[in-house]
Amino acid sequence: MAVPAYADILLIEHDPFEAELTTTAILQSKLTDKIHWVKDADEAIHFIFGQEKYVGRNIARIPRIIILDLSISLENGIKVLNIIRGNPFTKNIAVIVLSDLEKSESFADAIKAGVNACMVKTNDFDEFAQKLKYQLDYFWRLFES
Repeated sequence: MAVPAYADILLIEHDPFEAELTTTAILQSKLTDKIHWVKDADEAIHFIFGQEKYVGRNIARIPRIIILDLSISLENGIKVLNIIRGNPFTKNIAVIVLSDLEKSESFADAIKAGVNACMVKTNDFDEFAQKLKYQLDYFWRLFES
């Protein structure tokens, strides 16, 4: 697998099916096609900071937005947030957290750790895609101004 030079959006999602749905929703937003998917917190950190299999990646090209599904585990999701927010180079990356409705109480911990937005995943793909597009649009405009 080739190491991507950069990604506008880093998707952290352990489930390949959910990752495919989220990627499709992002592509439908027509904001970018530069998406990189990682399966866990460690791989996300390796990608962002150019470690392990991502050595040689231009780390100056940090993602604009990180979409973090808390299903990777709340503890690991908070770990990623703490590392991102604790580094001056990455502290301003917009982070959108996704969670299932029954796990949405974990949003409070994510907010304390510095997440920018929280979104409940729905079973209706069109509704999910529309909500995600709204969030992505909002943060994308911040980069344009």
